[in-house]
Amino acid sequence: MDESQQRQVNEAAEKFAQAIADSYRAVAERGVSAQQLNAELTQSFFNGVIDNLRTQAEGGRDLVRELADQQQRQREATQDLAQASVGAYMEFLNSMFSYYQESMEQARRDVRR
Repeated sequence: MDESQQRQVNEAAEKFAQAIADSYRAVAERGVSAQQLNAELTQSFFNGVIDNLRTQAEGGRDLVRELADQQQRQREATQDLAQASVGAYMEFLNSMFSYYQESMEQARRDVRR
C-alpha cells in the first residue's frame, strides 16, 4: 500500500471513529435530557400529590371547625330550651301556689264574715 492509500485509509478510519464518537455523544445527551425530563415529571407528580393532600387537610380542618361551631350552637340551643322549660314550669308552679293562696285568703274572708 502506498502512502496515498495509507492516508486515505487513515482519514476514513478517523472519520469513522469521529462518527461513532458523535453517535455516542448524541445518545449520552439524549439520556441526560431524558433523565432531566423524568426528574421534572416526578417532581411535578409529587408536588401535585402534596398539593392535593394539603387541600384535603385544609378541607378537613374547615369541616372540623364547622362541626365544632354547630355543636356549640346546638349546646346553646339546648341550654336555652332547658332554661325556657324550667322558667315555664316555675311560672306554672307559682300560678298554682298563687291560686292556692288566693283560695285560702278567700276562705278566710268567707269564714270571718
